Amino acid sequence: MEENLKKILSDIKETEKGIKRLQTILKKILNLAKDSLLNVYKIEPLIQNLENGIKDTEFNGSGLIDIIKVLKTDTERLKKDFRFDFSQKLEELLKENGMHLHGQLPVLYTSFYRIEADYYQGKALLFFGPEKIGGCTLSSEEITKTIIKINKELSNNSIKEDELIQKLFKAWRNATLIQQRERIPITTVLIQLAILLQRRQFYQNPSKSNYRNYSRFQFAYDLYRIGKKGVKQIQGKELHLVASTFDATRKKIDYIWIPTNESGDGVNYSYLTFR
Repeated sequence: MEENLKKILSDIKETEKGIKRLQTILKKILNLAKDSLLNVYKIEPLIQNLENGIKDTEFNGSGLIDIIKVLKTDTERLKKDFRFDFSQKLEELLKENGMHLHGQLPVLYTSFYRIEADYYQGKALLFFGPEKIGGCTLSSEEITKTIIKINKELSNNSIKEDELIQKLFKAWRNATLIQQRERIPITTVLIQLAILLQRRQFYQNPSKSNYRNYSRFQFAYDLYRIGKKGVKQIQGKELHLVASTFDATRKKIDYIWIPTNESGDGVNYSYLTFR
């Protein structure tokens, strides 16, 4: 008899622990449900945890599993509403700033950028072609602000076309002297160009504070600009880019993606030369 009583007591304690876990999960869901549309992707896995907990504790005297089914239906509706509202608002905001949105969630495109939505973390990752260049909260307003900021930085850091082609030619020529060949890896030219773009202070004291940043995607954007404006010739030679093979896109050091338009299209290039 004593053993049976101990067994009942043990089962009751386990059920009590399970109910406490259910209470914790329910509190989390209730807190997120204050803005259920925004938090629907965080609520969804918790509802599954709740269902599993109810089954584990056999705590279903009030038809709770049926209520869970209703919650799942509500969640699916909210997910659809979220995707529609988010995409519509983002499209409106970008349009106000002269940009067009296309694609289908979780991946959207605008101008040179790819937007990847992470519903569960509530974040958006931003890419320039394959280059990850930033991130922000999964908010139409924040995404728009971030893209506008990146666009402004690209424009402010750009070099005038005539100056760029001159420095690009010099960077390529410097690289040919080192490598003793004319077809130079495009990332090598980027390094040489970044050196040429430094201010006098950097050469006097090459510290981080004196370094002028010149990123891969800034370089790609500038090459797109001079290509679009037809600024390709200097000293009787013309700029040529060599597209990457599939194998050459395994490592970032071997290529740079350069846009061909402002709709998200582009090409990976591995080499640069003047001829």
